[in-house]
Amino acid sequence: MLKQRDWAAAEAFAKRHGWAEQPTEDSGTGRMSRIWVVDDENHFQVTRDRASGEFTCFFYGTDRERLGELLEEAERELDIWSSAELLEGPYEEADPRRLAQSVFRLGLGAPPIHSPEFMPPLAHAMAHEQPMVRAAAARATAYMEWPELFPIVKVMAESDADERVRAEAEKIVHVYRRAGLGDA
Repeated sequence: MLKQRDWAAAEAFAKRHGWAEQPTEDSGTGRMSRIWVVDDENHFQVTRDRASGEFTCFFYGTDRERLGELLEEAERELDIWSSAELLEGPYEEADPRRLAQSVFRLGLGAPPIHSPEFMPPLAHAMAHEQPMVRAAAARATAYMEWPELFPIVKVMAESDADERVRAEAEKIVHVYRRAGLGDA
């Protein structure tokens, strides 16, 4: 997760390393991505999330050792949110809009497999008095895609006090089902 909410830092990072940008097509989701070719086997991708406006970056490829090295370089050279900052954000923000943004970052920055330390700040947001924050928490679970979250989001979709939160949670329930992560 990049702290800078534009392409500049990632673009400068890729340029410093001499990586060529690969043309990308619009996926139709409203999400924008840029990809740089690191070498024949590895790529650097930066994606701007449509809902949150946050920028995520990652490497993908087949050379696992090289991917680890690239990740270490990115952590040294780019201004990224640390896990501690992601986990603390939902507790530190009082303004509902900023709190919702911190919840989006929490979801986007979560590891690909269930990680228990991410649950308390997510639960904090899911129980917040402001519907905007609860809706953001429901959306954040779609970024995480952890099957463990499906029953929680399903309950939100069925019983949250606010219709907008129920509607957002219902969208996420459908996302989980399409991905084969719920009602198995």
